[in-house]
Amino acid sequence: MSSRLSIFAGLAVLFIANVGLAQAVYYYPDRPITMPKGTSQASVNLFVDLQKGFEGEAFGVGSGLVNDRANGLVFRAGVLKNFELGMSLAFHYTMSDGAKYRPQSSTGETADIAPEKFAGPEGNGVRRLAGWPTTYGNGSSHLNPLYLYARYAFLDQLGLEFGLIVPTDPCDGLNRPGFRLGVPVKYVIFPGLLSIHARPDLLITFASVSDHWNSPESTVLLTFYADAGITFSLLSLFLDVSVAYGTDVYPYHKGHVPMTFLLGYTFSPYVDLYAGFTLANLIPKVGKPADARNLTLGINVRY
Repeated sequence: MSSRLSIFAGLAVLFIANVGLAQAVYYYPDRPITMPKGTSQASVNLFVDLQKGFEGEAFGVGSGLVNDRANGLVFRAGVLKNFELGMSLAFHYTMSDGAKYRPQSSTGETADIAPEKFAGPEGNGVRRLAGWPTTYGNGSSHLNPLYLYARYAFLDQLGLEFGLIVPTDPCDGLNRPGFRLGVPVKYVIFPGLLSIHARPDLLITFASVSDHWNSPESTVLLTFYADAGITFSLLSLFLDVSVAYGTDVYPYHKGHVPMTFLLGYTFSPYVDLYAGFTLANLIPKVGKPADARNLTLGINVRY
């Protein structure tokens, strides 16, 4: 018994020491581009799709926020000064068979009929996760993208991120593996009160092409995505408003403009709770800007 108590006591001392070394930043607008060395953060996001006429059809562990590249179950760690490693795993679930969310074919080759359940703002059932185009797979209503990344801050205001996207279920159609190169920018105007942020991304994804109507147009898809926003803080309460623009450069596809309103509360230097409401596309090809929307709830815990 005494040996077990000694082990637990030792673990407790190590945990307390780790928390003591963590350089958690209290005010949300002041958070640096990378986690401080020796500090880690675990996050959980939950989302529900509120597409008009299909409210609640899609939901799960994930995020619809325009600036969330890593979402769902997220782990970030400052492993070196100005250098961060992170990973995330999302889980999307739909109430219908995934094939109903994809464009259909009258000939067996060309997709010329709108999806049965969800045309979406692009008219073809495509959903966007921070610029990454996705569709629900045939015979499956799951989507579980895994994201692994490394981020380095050259300056307090400028960084570089390289990430790998791995769609684990299913890996077909638009749900293709790829790379993301991002340049996060952040400037604190008034410490503890106001900051601005922006980030352009270039995504390169790959897939095999066949004659089937469900096949992508090209083996390589090149996508540009950028977001920008402003963050306010009043003591522990914070508000962020962000807008983004994304487009498939090759093969070309009309751009989309999502927007997010986020409200949160910092309970301590180590815990945030927040809720975000997103309009998926302010310039929809189908429907009105308010038709495609989603709600995200999340918690951050630093240690």
